[in-house]
Amino acid sequence: MEIGPLYKGQGREARESYAKGIAEVLLNSKKYLKDNYDVFLVANDKYGLYLKIAEMAGMKIVNQYKRPVLNRVEKDRNAYSEIIFHLKEK
Repeated sequence: MEIGPLYKGQGREARESYAKGIAEVLLNSKKYLKDNYDVFLVANDKYGLYLKIAEMAGMKIVNQYKRPVLNRVEKDRNAYSEIIFHLKEK
């Protein structure tokens, strides 16, 4: 099932559902990760959800790297930035 499908919109309920879904994926993934793991997630976090997501998953963000997205294939071709989140065990 897709996490955060466009048809759900971008309201508070949709954002909370998205955060919960991503946190559940991270929690489920932990059983496959080695001790002292590193997780890197790429996201356009325009709503500032990933700090909460990391907390919900028992992780912490140890670094963030911004990268520009210049070549898009969607209808909206305006440039924007994504963030690469570096997560570790809390």
